[in-house]
Amino acid sequence: MATRRKREYLIYLDKSKEAALTAVDLFNRVNQPYRVEATMLLLSNAWELLAKSILLHAKESIAQGQRGETISAEKAIHKLQTIKKVQKHEAELVQQIISLRNAAAHQYLPEMPEEISHHLLYFSSKFFREVVKRIFPSHAKDLDANYLSITFTDMTTYADKVQKTVSKLKKSQNDKKLIWLLERGIAFDGNLYSTEKQFEAKYKGKKKTMPYLAISDFIKTTDMVRIVPVEAPKNYTADVNLRKGKANDPTLPVVVKKTDIDEDYPYLTKELAAKLNTTVSKLVSIASAKSMKGNDKYHQELRTSKTGSVHRYSEAAKNLFQQELAAENET
Repeated sequence: MATRRKREYLIYLDKSKEAALTAVDLFNRVNQPYRVEATMLLLSNAWELLAKSILLHAKESIAQGQRGETISAEKAIHKLQTIKKVQKHEAELVQQIISLRNAAAHQYLPEMPEEISHHLLYFSSKFFREVVKRIFPSHAKDLDANYLSITFTDMTTYADKVQKTVSKLKKSQNDKKLIWLLERGIAFDGNLYSTEKQFEAKYKGKKKTMPYLAISDFIKTTDMVRIVPVEAPKNYTADVNLRKGKANDPTLPVVVKKTDIDEDYPYLTKELAAKLNTTVSKLVSIASAKSMKGNDKYHQELRTSKTGSVHRYSEAAKNLFQQELAAENET
């Protein structure tokens, strides 16, 4: 009995997943001098095959010309966005990768900060997984995995490195080429890439460059990722807190705090009330008025069961309680 051939869109889908997983594996190899270029080649290949799988499944043509060719990666992604199978921020991210791939395949890639390659790999993998789950939910199980990345250097974000690179592009050919490659991917109109001269015309004669680039809008509307190594010694917890930056600062600050509950929050509410010669209800009232609960400077709540918890206060909280009690006594 003849074996039934897989439907074509499923063949594309299977190969796209293989390429995506191989890209992650290759990027994380320790000794790989061509890893960024090879990763961009594989990520681009993964997305091109996925796009064509989705287009075939949606009964859309992927043909180009009269000799059996199919459309390019950038056109496939643009078509996917046009029929609303991927979102704008997803397409813009992938188009940057494809632009870099095209440069790596036909010329060479300029030097690229790690934060930019990390950002592209991370969100490419995240979006790839989300798109497969969204359109082919029964075929997404192969992508349910976690990968360990290690870094020993201080990292910032894609946004931070792009802004610094843009500030140098008028003086550095490497930086100009890198930003142009990212820019032409974001600004791809479904037909042709912008040339380097057209890119230069955007900011020529302007004091500032960033406001005139499409990559500026991309940074303002996309999430950032930052690779942060956090070591937690014995008896410490390791927390990563995100705080919102200023409107004109799209970089993502990361604050790492080490906390020993017994040392940093030594006072239970009842103990603190006895020490300050007051009542528990009085401290609770002050804590509420001063918004101390939930503020790491003053307070930590520890859950002891599904329904119970204890409240612990810091030395700073004790000082604030003393000030408030003293002020009330004076009046």
